[in-house]
Amino acid sequence: MAKFSYKLINKKDQIKEGTISAFSKKQAEEKLSKDGSTVLLLSRDSSSFFKTDILALMAGFSQTEKISFFRNLSIMIKSGLSIVEAIGVLADQVKGTKVKKAIKEIANEVRDGKKLSESMAKHPKYFPEHLTETINMGDISGRLSDVLDRIANDLEKDHELKRKVTGAIAYPAIVTVVMLVVAFGLSFYILPLMEEMFLEFNAPLPLLTRIILSVGRFIRAYPLIILGVGSGLIIFFNLLLKQEKGRYLIHYLFLKIPVFGDLIKEYNLVLFFRSVESIVMSGISLADAVKIAKKTLTNEVFKKALDSIYPNLVHGTPLSETLIPFPALFPVQTQKIVAVGERTGSSEEIFNRITGHYERAVDYKTRMLTVLIEPMMIVVIGVVIAGLALSVFLPIYQVATVI
Repeated sequence: MAKFSYKLINKKDQIKEGTISAFSKKQAEEKLSKDGSTVLLLSRDSSSFFKTDILALMAGFSQTEKISFFRNLSIMIKSGLSIVEAIGVLADQVKGTKVKKAIKEIANEVRDGKKLSESMAKHPKYFPEHLTETINMGDISGRLSDVLDRIANDLEKDHELKRKVTGAIAYPAIVTVVMLVVAFGLSFYILPLMEEMFLEFNAPLPLLTRIILSVGRFIRAYPLIILGVGSGLIIFFNLLLKQEKGRYLIHYLFLKIPVFGDLIKEYNLVLFFRSVESIVMSGISLADAVKIAKKTLTNEVFKKALDSIYPNLVHGTPLSETLIPFPALFPVQTQKIVAVGERTGSSEEIFNRITGHYERAVDYKTRMLTVLIEPMMIVVIGVVIAGLALSVFLPIYQVATVI
């Protein structure tokens, strides 16, 4: 049996905490809720895991932890707990010491009379502006628990979407790295050992073998130069990313990559329209919603475009009209759908539909990429392995014929 730590509210509205033994988390929850108690938090006791204090110190505020934080905060507030009590309970469940400290500071400030959004805004690393602004409007409207629940839902969708996009891009990258390592090992270690044997028999080496051996000799002769050039390229790329213009150029080139560029664009459209919908629903003006939503995007080209449309939105220009100069980023059909929402007064619903459309597009493209890339990578791997095998066995065959 495993041990689980829990916190619950019993039928007398009292908070209770402790540990319980059960074969699974589900069984533990069933045991605790038998008497009508509401389980707030339930986690496997840390002693049952191979965890160390060092890992806990290194832990940040992961997306899954953030989702759990907002979801449980919403549940506890709906259950009648004060914000201070709820945050205090949640602070104990966070792994990272810095995050734990930040959440406890938030609880203390709320206890002293500050608004939850104001206290969270002091920790933008863990609670970005688009979240704190949404929470602020939830505070003002008296719908804080609903807003927190919506934030948790949005974060969950974003996390799932990011996982799909990352998975689609990471697969070919990992396979390519493995192939390069295998090719390097063969040209650097295996073939040089066999070269001496081939030379003893004065057998002419095939062109493919000679090329691979030449690459190996070059690597062995100039390792520091190769290492220096590689390190220089990495440093240059990092410096380029730190510069606004350089980052913009790289992100612009990313958008031009076939298939992957469309995937990046649609992913950013999902982030933008979902954030705008959520922020506008909280009661913030469209212009401010766009300004805040910009910070959720991952591509600098999109961010630059939104910077340029913000002044027009402030002066009352409809969003659909401000997007007209950017058909490559915001497709014409999307602009027209936004215009319909503005004319009918149903912009929030339209934003939701656009978000759903691009979510489905991203899901389809990630699945399509996986289906297309797998056979392509199999062919590439086959060609590389065949080439490497021929570079080894052709000289052996020629030696055998000479003998």
